[in-house]
Amino acid sequence: MPDPDYGVYHHSSREDSEKLRSLARVMFVEAFRKIGMDEDANIRIVDIGCGLGFLTVLCATYFKNARITAIDTFSDQSITDNSKERLMDNLKIAGVYDRVAIVEADITKSIRVDDKFDLAVSNLVLHNTGRYRFDVYRNVRDILRCGSYFIDADGFIRKGISSILVDPFRRDMSKISNIFEPEFAMEPRDQKKNAAWRYILVGLRSKCSDV
Repeated sequence: MPDPDYGVYHHSSREDSEKLRSLARVMFVEAFRKIGMDEDANIRIVDIGCGLGFLTVLCATYFKNARITAIDTFSDQSITDNSKERLMDNLKIAGVYDRVAIVEADITKSIRVDDKFDLAVSNLVLHNTGRYRFDVYRNVRDILRCGSYFIDADGFIRKGISSILVDPFRRDMSKISNIFEPEFAMEPRDQKKNAAWRYILVGLRSKCSDV
């Protein structure tokens, strides 16, 4: 049986996409350990902008008893050939299909759920929503249990004079400080701090109400 095919990120190559996923895998596992959640716990996880299931499968593999909701519109081509059908194929290949619920939804809009989640994750998604990413942060907070984590890895771009004076990552964190508390952040060891594009993972603990 072939391995899951998680596609190629836009503005990237197959080789670079696989390299970035390898880095992401290490960083997310480290983040899972940091939050101290039991690998065998019966928890509910939501993958925000799941794409072809890379992070969904990683969560299902690490948290062996977790139930995961994978949310995407499947219309954005930030990953080549993104589709619900290909996601389903990858989940079946990985042997986690029976623990995943797939939801077609726009994450910039309010998300309806029957019960709140214990953990939210996302990888290379929010920057694609532009200024609406702040709506996404709030929507994610609203579907998390009080004090639960949103582990988000994304690309932060320096462009224009303003980004020279204000770091894009710090700027975004300050704008969501009323709904999330950033508890830790990490990036690839060989990544330059002043790079035009930085891949950063942040562990955000949800606040119970707006501050």
